Amino acid sequence: MSEQELYEGREQTLIKHFILRRYLERFAHIIGFEWDTITYVDCFSGPWQSQSQEFTDTSFAIALEELRKARVTHATRGKALNLRCLFLERNPVSYAKLKEFADKVTDVTVETRNCELAAAIDGVIAFVRHGGGSSFPFIFIDPTGWKGFEMALIAPLLRLRPGEVLINFMTDFIRRFIDHPNQQTKEQFASLFGSSSVKDQIQAISDSQDREDALFRKYAENVKRTGGFPHTCAAIVLYPKIDRRFFHLIYATRHRKGVEVFKKVEQQAMEMQDETRAKAKQRKRVRDTSQQELFPALEMDETQPITLLRRRYLQQAEGEVLALLQGGKPVPYEAVWDLALSFPLVWERDVKDWTRKWRSGGLLKIDGMQPRQRVPKLNENNILVWQGPSS
Repeated sequence: MSEQELYEGREQTLIKHFILRRYLERFAHIIGFEWDTITYVDCFSGPWQSQSQEFTDTSFAIALEELRKARVTHATRGKALNLRCLFLERNPVSYAKLKEFADKVTDVTVETRNCELAAAIDGVIAFVRHGGGSSFPFIFIDPTGWKGFEMALIAPLLRLRPGEVLINFMTDFIRRFIDHPNQQTKEQFASLFGSSSVKDQIQAISDSQDREDALFRKYAENVKRTGGFPHTCAAIVLYPKIDRRFFHLIYATRHRKGVEVFKKVEQQAMEMQDETRAKAKQRKRVRDTSQQELFPALEMDETQPITLLRRRYLQQAEGEVLALLQGGKPVPYEAVWDLALSFPLVWERDVKDWTRKWRSGGLLKIDGMQPRQRVPKLNENNILVWQGPSS
């Protein structure tokens, strides 16, 4: 089956898997230079709605494929990279398929558990630690709803050092319960976010987009604080045929290199998402009208919500960067970079465009620049000093 056929009707999963694949591709190669072992944990493995007999459209098969590629690359350089995977799935029917797949893997250490994440935390920690002191864990938390990955529950996984985490935050499902008056729902919000005040704070926001922003940003902030991560980012995934956010992929890392890689993948994924959603909408129109369309899907799709969202976050990020620069103190470029790239759909090129614009307009001085250097860079001791008026 073609990729379109595998993911038709669940194009949001295609984008999620694209991000996972492209990130792991770079992650595994980079980690292999410094670490002897990669330990990959998929906390909600499935398979769910897989259309491939080989499960090529599942997260666990995609992860294995990318990890193996990195192992081959490092083997050509004389480095033996060990791979270890732990797959969890609570549904007995799905687990039977998962185990059948895992039992056929002979070149990678693969273990499976037929249980909920809540019953497996100690086992996950033990599996990670059994990899030894030269093992780097990557934790993928991809639930089908908004329960079963409460902040206190996953805290031990977030605190693994070293370690990185990718979490599917089901924004639209969670959004539906913001105004629910039930006390149990309020308690579930508190458990999910690790804060009893989040639901009340979100309810006080009237604008729907501001509410959604606050939802995923509050969650990302709590992941950051709980795990002691200096960096969190979020990639937006929309519904295939309607212009509404479905979920956010929350990424947490302790290294700017991880942010750099994730943001490049995010940019590629958003370009792919525009095209994928336009084709999904076109297929629906053709089915509804029984009329073929002469023009490519992207040309027929006049509104691109990703473009509108990018404008929104660019404006927000630039405003916060300006406030930081206008605070009266010199600011390391790293601090500006960290702040700007914490916003979805904001990339390093945008930060460089802002600094170039402000510098050419006499508003910004950049200390530590080399003679041929035109824009600030990370790890070059570039200090940004605001010289313009403060708003």
